[in-house]
Amino acid sequence: MNLLHALLLGLIQGLTEFLPISSTAHLTVAENILLHQSMPLEFDVLLHVGTLGALIVYFYKEIYNILQGLVGGSASGRKLAWLLFLAMVPTGILAMLTRPLKESAKGHLWLYGVFLIITSAMLLGANYIAKRKNGRKIEEMNTLDAMCIGAIQGLGGGFGLSRSGSTIAMGAFRGVNLSEATKFSFLLGIPTITAAALVESRHLIKSVFQNNTLSQGELFPVGSSDPLLLCIVGICAAGISGYFAISLLDRLTKHPRLGGFALYCFIAGIVFITMGMYW
Repeated sequence: MNLLHALLLGLIQGLTEFLPISSTAHLTVAENILLHQSMPLEFDVLLHVGTLGALIVYFYKEIYNILQGLVGGSASGRKLAWLLFLAMVPTGILAMLTRPLKESAKGHLWLYGVFLIITSAMLLGANYIAKRKNGRKIEEMNTLDAMCIGAIQGLGGGFGLSRSGSTIAMGAFRGVNLSEATKFSFLLGIPTITAAALVESRHLIKSVFQNNTLSQGELFPVGSSDPLLLCIVGICAAGISGYFAISLLDRLTKHPRLGGFALYCFIAGIVFITMGMYW
């Protein structure tokens, strides 16, 4: 892997993490095209650190409100913190239970195609509902709303089922306003990505602190450019592209326009299934 590969993979991760088109599916295909192999799950999670930075920068006001709520200064912040915590419970349980399947799925592109088509159907359904009903605000969400969104997030994010697309759609199915569901989905991404990055990258972090470097072959193919520099380039690219993707989807969901993403996911799903037959 060279710096151009890291840059391209970071850009793809940042754009597809927040646009409802499945970052895992696109990143896996890009890795196989550029490197002729799928990278370890730890590398994919590492790129999420960049998208985590984008979330923190974009939603700093909401994060500040949550922090105020945690110390008793904001009722709305306290409610939002509680809803995010509730959502993380099924997310964590289902993510751990399905982790081995998600790792093995990286070798089966047809499976990503199937779940992209499922994502397409969910986006169409959410768009249909949002156009006919305004929906509730985040402050009006209840325990079941949060746990349903958390559950679909735990199941998605590794099979080609878009994390952002499925959680936004689930919010709409539960009667939450599409724009509000999008905000909740993005905010839920902060603890989710943080937890995933810590779990999947713990041995890499340990290696860096013990040896002040990443050894060849530990995360990147032997013969790659400097591993630490590759990480920095990939993370920065993911963060910058991720910020613009958040801004775009935030605008599009204020006036339900998810049809284009649904069509893209359907076409991409067919392409991935076809590729999987010959990969």
